[in-house]
Amino acid sequence: MSLIDELAARVVLADGAMGSRLHEKGVAAGACFDALNLTRPELVAGVHAEYLAAGAELVETNTFGANAFKLAGFALADKAREINLRGAALARAQAGALAGGRALVAGSMGPPGRMEHRPDPGALAEAYAAQAAALAEGGADLLLLETFADLDTLLAALAAAKGACALPVVAQLVLPAQGGALAAPRAASALRALAEAGADAAGFNCGAGPHKALELVRGLGPLPVPLTLFPNAGYPERAGDRLLYDSSPDYFARAMHECAAHGARLLGGCCGTGPEHIAALRRLLDAQGDPARTPGRPAAAPAASQGAPADAQDTPALPQSRLGQALGRRKLLLVELDPPRHLDTAPAMQAARALAQAGVDAITVAENPLAAPRLSGVALAGMIHRATGLDTVVHLTGRDRNLVGMQSTIMGLAAQGLTNVLAVTGDPPPQGTDDAVTGVFDLRSFELIALLARFNRGENHAGEPLRLRPNFTIGAAFNPNTRNPALQVQRARRKIENGARFLLTQPVYTREAAERCAELTAGLGVPVLLGVMPLVSARNAEFLHNEFPGISIPGAIRERMRRAGDQGAREGTDIAWELLEHAWPLFGGAYLIPPFNRHTLALELAARLRAAGLWRPGP
Repeated sequence: MSLIDELAARVVLADGAMGSRLHEKGVAAGACFDALNLTRPELVAGVHAEYLAAGAELVETNTFGANAFKLAGFALADKAREINLRGAALARAQAGALAGGRALVAGSMGPPGRMEHRPDPGALAEAYAAQAAALAEGGADLLLLETFADLDTLLAALAAAKGACALPVVAQLVLPAQGGALAAPRAASALRALAEAGADAAGFNCGAGPHKALELVRGLGPLPVPLTLFPNAGYPERAGDRLLYDSSPDYFARAMHECAAHGARLLGGCCGTGPEHIAALRRLLDAQGDPARTPGRPAAAPAASQGAPADAQDTPALPQSRLGQALGRRKLLLVELDPPRHLDTAPAMQAARALAQAGVDAITVAENPLAAPRLSGVALAGMIHRATGLDTVVHLTGRDRNLVGMQSTIMGLAAQGLTNVLAVTGDPPPQGTDDAVTGVFDLRSFELIALLARFNRGENHAGEPLRLRPNFTIGAAFNPNTRNPALQVQRARRKIENGARFLLTQPVYTREAAERCAELTAGLGVPVLLGVMPLVSARNAEFLHNEFPGISIPGAIRERMRRAGDQGAREGTDIAWELLEHAWPLFGGAYLIPPFNRHTLALELAARLRAAGLWRPGP
């Protein structure tokens, strides 16, 4: 049968999860499930047989992660073609032997996986074209691109798959877990974009359970291609290294049957769903009839009736910070304070008051440098802002919060009026601490900047309206102390494209390094503030040079500090002043980072800048 023709007339039932089913059968969570096509083909074939026996009319190949990017993590990239060919053949054999040979085989193709850098567009197209061609050759009837969180990546994979073979292609984004009906307008827009790009059917899978799926489809309205839906069994509970889904198969079946009444045509399951869920839905479809053919079923509501979010320009915005207003208009002086490793905030607050009295433009508050626990930077920034009225720049790292926690933190910042943020990935936890400390890294600097920019448009990650636009002034880091400065410029451009409005550099220590940094950043189009960290001793200089990421101190400077002996702090301040005086005209200001929170060093440099007529405090 032709899937697309069938979907035009009726609901088609697909299978459930492959990965979680294999895990239930004893495969370790961290194993390469796709490689089982070669090493344990009987196990994979058995899962296909279970779903077909449960009444599935379509089974997916065990190739979700069988693209070159994911397989490279298991040193199996060279086996990609063989794994995909074998995966399609295994499903094809079971589909031919069971269900009267009428079942269809969908070649499963998942996203490229988490990577620090975006895949090169050419490499992405090549990987998906190769996978699509192998699945088609192995006997797939159609291709199923699934679990893509990023529409642009899915569109790129779709184009590659369509260009590699003549099979129909179904394209599925991750089901928005928090969006519900409020996410429907954005979801419908994404599905229309997929249809325009050539998807033969489009929809959602994974991400959430059948309740959220039903909320979403109720608000989608008419779509140009058949709607597909493969939700999880529900929300999981962790037990050791396993995620357990306690969803009732009957509950899953009833919710999915209702989804069909609102327009879904290809129904299946994702994480946590098993043959019992598919069998329950099969029984319900057979007993109550196909909702697509049943007269009098409720029609899908128009998307507009579900409360589409207002245009960003119609959403009231919070006032822009003084720092945001001053960027690019005058030279700025920022000073960093680290939160204490204890609960005594008096020294930090005393330093903040002195810096405010000196007229610095803002205090930046670091977040757990070197992944060592300190007082919350958000809390300290709020205390400083309330006590002094001074602008603060809160450092946010992707290391310590998942996507849910990060969005809560961002909303908390906006509610407190702390709308200057430096978005960074964060130092990784030290090696050897994995049993006690793990980095989250749901969001690296690029994604975090984009998320803040999305909040500035008045919506969260799921597209839900925030009722206010926070007006964050977003900063990003720039490291001039690398062997590949061109890559740093490329990264800076991407950060700016994502929404960064200013850059703070890692500290430099020579005039030549400052000049080189100015040349590198000259064409970026945003203010750049030069990082200057005064040294206090020879030991301090050696530590920063050898153990602190992103800092390089030339031998001549370290030798000056060695010769200074117990006058190290004075010598370090002189070195910093020589650099500041020379580099001030080249940058949009300076970013002073006094070590050990010795704010008096920053006060002295601020006084020298003011006395030389180079800087004056803002209003």
